[in-house]
Amino acid sequence: MKKVFVILVVLIITGVVLTGCSLKTLKESDVSFADAMIENVLLAHNKQNYDMWAKDMSEEMLKASPKDKFVELFKTVSDKIGNYIPNSKTFLAAEEVGGKTVVQYMAKFTNEDSVKLTFSFKNINGQNKIIGEFYDSQKLRGK
Repeated sequence: MKKVFVILVVLIITGVVLTGCSLKTLKESDVSFADAMIENVLLAHNKQNYDMWAKDMSEEMLKASPKDKFVELFKTVSDKIGNYIPNSKTFLAAEEVGGKTVVQYMAKFTNEDSVKLTFSFKNINGQNKIIGEFYDSQKLRGK
């Protein structure tokens, strides 16, 4: 049991060190492209408008969220936190990790005032594309 614990601790420490080496903290001005793109995505969810949402998504995101499943996929989130309140997001942090740019905001929704948004971007053929969209809040975690 001790041996397993020691191996686990070594693996965790190694992972933290390796992750820290490839991490670069960015300023809000470094990721100015993200603000309008994220606002568009959030408004697209409010309007249940797939074409508006799909505009800045990567091919992988489009495959993971086909048009016929779009409303259904986001419904579990919107049922708990409501709709996004336009222009309510504030920048929290951004970092570059392994060729991806991760940007975090805090935003207000109609049923919850503090929703953490995490969007991941990747430069694909000279264009920033969204490759990940995540929401976190107390209501989403069931608290």
